[in-house]
Amino acid sequence: FIISMTLHEVAHGYVAYKFGDDTATREGRITLNTLKHIDLIGIILPILILLSGFKFLIGWAKPVPVNFYNLRPHRLGLFCVAIAGIVVNFIIAGISLILLKLFGKSLDIENTFMTMLLYAYLINLLLGLFNLIPITPLDGGRIVYSFSGQKVREFYNKIEKYGILIIFVFVYLGGSNLTRGFLSIVEFFLRLADININLIF
Repeated sequence: FIISMTLHEVAHGYVAYKFGDDTATREGRITLNTLKHIDLIGIILPILILLSGFKFLIGWAKPVPVNFYNLRPHRLGLFCVAIAGIVVNFIIAGISLILLKLFGKSLDIENTFMTMLLYAYLINLLLGLFNLIPITPLDGGRIVYSFSGQKVREFYNKIEKYGILIIFVFVYLGGSNLTRGFLSIVEFFLRLADININLIF
């Protein structure tokens, strides 16, 4: 989980650098050193989600600093930086799925290698899906922001400082419904990997 979050954040910083912003580079954040990316709120959030009745524990790392005004071309830079972390998570999930399909039939569910692949698949899939929620500071909100006009951008600018609170409330109030919804989604993707969901939950 920590490695996946680290790669997610490094992707943001690297793409920002390619679009002209070296803030993350100057602050030493384009690194695989996980200690540079750990965020206290991202650690506390899983506990709050667990208390809400949600079965999936999700969190995030410390956001890589990006000066969005430095990105050129601006809108394309915003979009690419926002989606970079999600793309990395889905790539890792995709590679894990391919390996599960190749080796899953010959390995037992309790096999260590199989277990690592399975959780690499699930964790990166859930990180990617979670970050698609269109609320800033999550990546989904940034993606919407990159395509939006002035009025929508002003709205996102106003709510961003309350974004984490909005997510907490959203998860807490919709805990059981979100659990059922996510279980349905995860069950579909587990079937792609030929894994029985009852073996996991």
